[in-house]
Amino acid sequence: MSIPYFYKNSDSKFISIEGADSSEFLQNLITNDINNCTIDKVIYSCLLTPQGKFLSDFFIFKTKNKFILETHELFYENLLKTLKIYKLRSNVLISKIENIHSFIVFGNIEKDKNSIILCEDPRRHNIGHKLIHESLNPKILESYNQINEDEYHEILIKNLVPFSHYDLEENKSLLLENNFQNLNSISWDKGCYIGQEITARMKYRALLKKKIYTLNIVSGFPQKDQQIKEKGINVGKIISVKNKSLLAMMKIEFAESKLKSNKHVESDDGMLLDFAI
Repeated sequence: MSIPYFYKNSDSKFISIEGADSSEFLQNLITNDINNCTIDKVIYSCLLTPQGKFLSDFFIFKTKNKFILETHELFYENLLKTLKIYKLRSNVLISKIENIHSFIVFGNIEKDKNSIILCEDPRRHNIGHKLIHESLNPKILESYNQINEDEYHEILIKNLVPFSHYDLEENKSLLLENNFQNLNSISWDKGCYIGQEITARMKYRALLKKKIYTLNIVSGFPQKDQQIKEKGINVGKIISVKNKSLLAMMKIEFAESKLKSNKHVESDDGMLLDFAI
C-alpha cells in the first residue's frame, strides 16, 4: 500500500454539547476524563449502560466553548437520545452538527485554514492521525491515496483495535473484554460514571475470563461468527476477518497457554491460526 494514504469516515456523525454545565455533564457520563479534552487534543471514550455494557464509542474534541462528539451513524440517534435523557436540569445545549468531515490520515500532513482538528489518533500509535475538516474533499489530501473500509478495518485488527460498529454489540459487549483499557478510553481515577462500578470490579477483582486477540491465518477459511474449537472444546469465536488477519474473542487461559508455548491454534475444522499480538 502506497504512503501517504487516508481513510474517509463517511459514516461519522457529530453532536455538539455546550453550556455552563457541559464539562460536569459529560464527566458524569463517559468512561474517560473530560478534563483531558482541550483545544487540539482529542480524547476517545464510551457510554455504557448502568450494567457496564457498551452503548456507543466516540471521539471528543473542543472548539472554543463547545465539546463535539464524533460517533458512527449506527450509534448516533441512540447516543443523542440518551444524552438528552440524562440532561435533566443541566445547563447544556445538545444539538446536531452538519458540514464537518472526518478522516484518518497515514503520512505527514499539515493543517490548512479549513482544518478544525489534526492530531494523532488517541487510541494507539500506528493507526494514523485524525483530521476533522470543513471540506468533504480537502485539498491537503489531493496527493494522498484513499483506502476503503476493509483496508482500514484490517489496520485496526492488526493493532487490536475494535472497529466498533462491526466488532462490538450494543448492550452486550464489555470494554475490558475488547481491549478498551489499552486504548486510552477509560479513566480509572476520575470518579463515578455510568457503568463504572462493573468496569472497575472486572479490573480490580481479575474477573476477566475472555478477551479479544489478533490472529494470523496460516491455513483454512475462517468466517465471521465462526466458533473455534480445539479437541472438541470451544475456545473462542471469530469476530472479524480481513485478508490474512482476524479478530477473535478467546478464553484467556487457553490463549495465554498457546502464546507461552508458541503453538498454533489447530481448530477441529481445519483452521491453523497464529497469535499476532
